[in-house]
Amino acid sequence: MQTAPQRPLRYTCFNLDGALEFLGDQQGVCDLLPTLCAALAKDVPEIAQLLGQGDSECAAARLHSLKGFVPVFCFAPLVEELTRVERLSRLGVSDEVVKSYALLAPDLQCLGLEAAHYLERATPKS
Repeated sequence: MQTAPQRPLRYTCFNLDGALEFLGDQQGVCDLLPTLCAALAKDVPEIAQLLGQGDSECAAARLHSLKGFVPVFCFAPLVEELTRVERLSRLGVSDEVVKSYALLAPDLQCLGLEAAHYLERATPKS
């Protein structure tokens, strides 16, 4: 049986309590965190690249996909900003979309780092 790891001082993006409430227990959270971390590591830079190439359709699709499961793991302000940028991206690439995403991306990366940190501490060492 796993024991809950000691909590860090405070995560700024990763909402452990919300994830635990939504998923039911620590094992449920730990089972999904690798998927979250992999998706964020892959999609965050690719979305920036797609927007830079003017491909709003693919960028919007990736943002929509993230919006589908990222809210389980993060605090409300990040959910709201992800939703706003995703909606904005559906209108096409503009300076506003690019700037908004540039401000959002570091928080998504932070979420991935914090989730990976929690997972590392929650997973027993063999």
